[in-house]
Amino acid sequence: MKKILFIFLLLISFISVSIASQVNFSEESLKIKNDSKSSIEFSVSFEDAKEIIKKHYPQLLSDEKIMDFIMERDIQRIQVNGGLLLFSDFEQNLFYRDPQLVTRTPEWSKKKSGLIVDLLEEYDQKKNITDGFKSRLTPYFKPREFFVEYSINTPRNLLPEKGFLKLWIPLPLHIPAQQNIAIVEIEPQKAIVGNPITFGDIACVLLNFDLADLEEDLNVNIQYAYTRFQQEFKIDQDRIGPYDENSSLYKEYTKLYKNTVYDERFKKLAKKIIEDETNPYLQAKKIYDYIIKNINYSLMAHAYLEAEEIPESVFVFEHGFGDCGSQSIFFTALCRSIGIPARTTGGFQLFMSNLGSHFWAEFYLPNYGWIPVDTSVGQATNYIPDLTENQRQAFKEFFFARQDPLRLTVQNDIDLFPDEKPEDIQVLSMVLQNPYIDCEFGNESFEVSSEILQRIKTKLRVIK
Repeated sequence: MKKILFIFLLLISFISVSIASQVNFSEESLKIKNDSKSSIEFSVSFEDAKEIIKKHYPQLLSDEKIMDFIMERDIQRIQVNGGLLLFSDFEQNLFYRDPQLVTRTPEWSKKKSGLIVDLLEEYDQKKNITDGFKSRLTPYFKPREFFVEYSINTPRNLLPEKGFLKLWIPLPLHIPAQQNIAIVEIEPQKAIVGNPITFGDIACVLLNFDLADLEEDLNVNIQYAYTRFQQEFKIDQDRIGPYDENSSLYKEYTKLYKNTVYDERFKKLAKKIIEDETNPYLQAKKIYDYIIKNINYSLMAHAYLEAEEIPESVFVFEHGFGDCGSQSIFFTALCRSIGIPARTTGGFQLFMSNLGSHFWAEFYLPNYGWIPVDTSVGQATNYIPDLTENQRQAFKEFFFARQDPLRLTVQNDIDLFPDEKPEDIQVLSMVLQNPYIDCEFGNESFEVSSEILQRIKTKLRVIK
């Protein structure tokens, strides 16, 4: 999922109510802050949008034609007192949702082409000469070891003079594909609340600062190592057992919950997609293929949807586009609607020496466990014209029931919280990629959150 553009947080113009510093997460302050979330991802005025659109579509000359284009393309937008504001990343979405624009602008997709070819050469097991010698006994193989340095350095004068500051910082989660987690360092140690959590459904460490005692800059340094496995599930359809519909797992991962919502519309669509197929593995494959073909990748205004209480699965169903997280939630909702346990899991994708926010999906098969699915990465070939059809198809096939090891899982599903969860409104609470932040004073319009989140640095090193 994309990073929130915090540079616009302080430009929220419609908050007219002044909140006294003594107010600590009152209902009034929570409501005002939640209302402010509705606009933080919308910063492009209609006048600026016109210039961007004309640059790519010079035939659109009049305001009326520009407005028709915005409506037809379903560009994410809101109406405020100052007029129409468009989604901050809408220019990138013009490319994701228009193949002809991609063809006219080859430099846009040039870098992505090399990455796809490299991934196929590295991880496609059809190219592994030893693959035919002996079958693997596990779907988890070819381990990679990573070392991560995570830091936050915020000048003291940008933080309130007093009150508490709590930070929930993501850590790697123990799962079958991610093991040998070693927390090397967490500083300052005196700020740690309880023990770092790396087991369960969501992994993090909670730090609590008394700002009245903080004399120097806020410096947080965390180091950890972990092993990640490549995954490849070879499914024998005759070995898939029946679902135990009375089990806690089945009930948990077929229910409606927050952003993973489905109704009869979802069930009708899912049944249309799977046709007369009854095998859950092949049903999930048909849903995967449908999303890759029909749901355009688009960067999303997640904070807006959360503030307005619009479930992500419903938004994708009604608009037909979504990013990695939204597509994965949609996949999960379609699977759940026909009785296949599924979840939206993730945290980060490893790019070069950085952690890039990313989510994918998993569905459950008896006798096999959780099977990975990554629609948005599998879909990436849709935006690269110079690939061969064989390369395109191989890449799409790879990301169903297989996964590269360049991942860091933080949580097993969206909309989860640690046992001690934040009391304050978060910029985005459905996923723990950026830290959750509670600050007693001075964060009425996310001022403190903005200063901290802009100063996160990660450094990734491959051990072997």
